[in-house]
Amino acid sequence: SAPKPAFDTDGDLLEYLLNLGSIDRKDGLLVTWYHSANKKSELAAGLKSDVMVLEADVNIEGHNTPNETDKPIMAHPPAVYSDNSFQEWLDVVLNSSSKGIKLDFKSIKAVDPSLAILLKKSSEVKLNRPLWLNADILMGPNVPINTAVNASLFLSLIQEKYPNCTLSLGWTTLYSFLFPNKTYTQKMIQEMHSIVGTLPQRVTFPVRAVMGRLAWPHFSWLLAQSDRYSLTLWQGKTDPITVEDLLFIRDNSRAEQIYYDIYDPVLSQFKEAALNSTRKRFYYPGGNLLDYFHPADSDELWI
Repeated sequence: SAPKPAFDTDGDLLEYLLNLGSIDRKDGLLVTWYHSANKKSELAAGLKSDVMVLEADVNIEGHNTPNETDKPIMAHPPAVYSDNSFQEWLDVVLNSSSKGIKLDFKSIKAVDPSLAILLKKSSEVKLNRPLWLNADILMGPNVPINTAVNASLFLSLIQEKYPNCTLSLGWTTLYSFLFPNKTYTQKMIQEMHSIVGTLPQRVTFPVRAVMGRLAWPHFSWLLAQSDRYSLTLWQGKTDPITVEDLLFIRDNSRAEQIYYDIYDPVLSQFKEAALNSTRKRFYYPGGNLLDYFHPADSDELWI
């Protein structure tokens, strides 16, 4: 088959997947994610799957132990050792797939050496796919102590060493069944915008899906601030998210503004409902009036 056209690492993920033929329109709901492709066996399973984007966690070997090195490895805390270094991981992914890449930095110490590896690799071969660099840079709901990655250092390292990426910038969060109504505050959202508003990159904001609907006025405001912004709704394994909450968010945003990194069975149920064109929609009164009268999937105004 003909070689695929070159694609820049800071390019739009939906555009890339559309070019690849993985999706047939720009809709974040169609994108699929493979979690924790860290160990060699996990990465191999991810590469074999038909999932479109590999998510993996980058830490520093022996992080916060006497044996700490400056070698980036693929491990999700509390693990600080791995059979897969970032260098090996990157080589395998680039050699054997066209999947998108999302790297989640679990420690600020891993960022500089990882960006150096990316830079060197980019000088040898074209990465030819979107690259998302993720970190939780602000304190979010229910978090008693600050475990966020240092925002100014993370962002300045990226601008200096590897700016050709999409930034994925989130808040540290805890979900508690005892306080189900605790969610993101206006202050948290505005603080994030004040940090990233002038950056040149596309930015996606990972949002804990179970808390998304209650904070929707703030996220709706955030999305309206820039065409570069999107949200990635994610689910903690035991978070009790509902199809209704996801439909509410979908109905009050554009299809290309929201990615859904959600587990089954909720994901499948949500997809089925969301893609049903006869479904009644849930409108948020603070939303875009034109979207209400002129739904994205229709050519006529509902008046």
